[in-house]
Amino acid sequence: MDIIQKISALIAAQADLAGPLGFVIAFFGCLVGSSFVVPAAAIVTATGVLIGAGVVSWTFVLWAIGGAVLGMSVSYELGKRCGPRLLEMRMLQSRQQLVARVRGLFERYGIAAIMVGYHIGPARALVTSVAGIAGMPRLKFETASIVSAMVWIVDHALIGVIPGTLIDADSPWLLPVTFGAPVVVIVLTVMLLRKAF
Repeated sequence: MDIIQKISALIAAQADLAGPLGFVIAFFGCLVGSSFVVPAAAIVTATGVLIGAGVVSWTFVLWAIGGAVLGMSVSYELGKRCGPRLLEMRMLQSRQQLVARVRGLFERYGIAAIMVGYHIGPARALVTSVAGIAGMPRLKFETASIVSAMVWIVDHALIGVIPGTLIDADSPWLLPVTFGAPVVVIVLTVMLLRKAF
């Protein structure tokens, strides 16, 4: 919690650099290995509060999406190039049960596992590396990754924005739409990708 507060304070103090900072945070939050120690989702949500307060620009979200996509792409490429030995790296040696679960999740659900994995901190980058190891076609992977990154970052940012700017709004549909839209996007994207590939 302390690190989240410190990084949020840094972003607030350096609002002009919030975008690049968001890129770096999202990148390492989606990179296999470092994703276990970088609380990217919590930081994005905390920054959402700053966005709602008008301290930080919405461009933070665009930068963070870019960082997330790049981090996942690097994780995918590492999986593709290193193969199964990537899953034996030191940071994963004490997490072999998680590795087994993620592999099982990917084998069973394929592309849907990538989209769901974005919302499960420890599995986020791991499922991407597993996709690379399994040889998932790059176009299929990148499509799922980009859509998922957009949903993940926007969703977590809005969770932070809502308390500051939307919770008192009169529109009764506002909160259901805010939380429901990402779910609809994921379901529709999975359906379309299954037909396309």
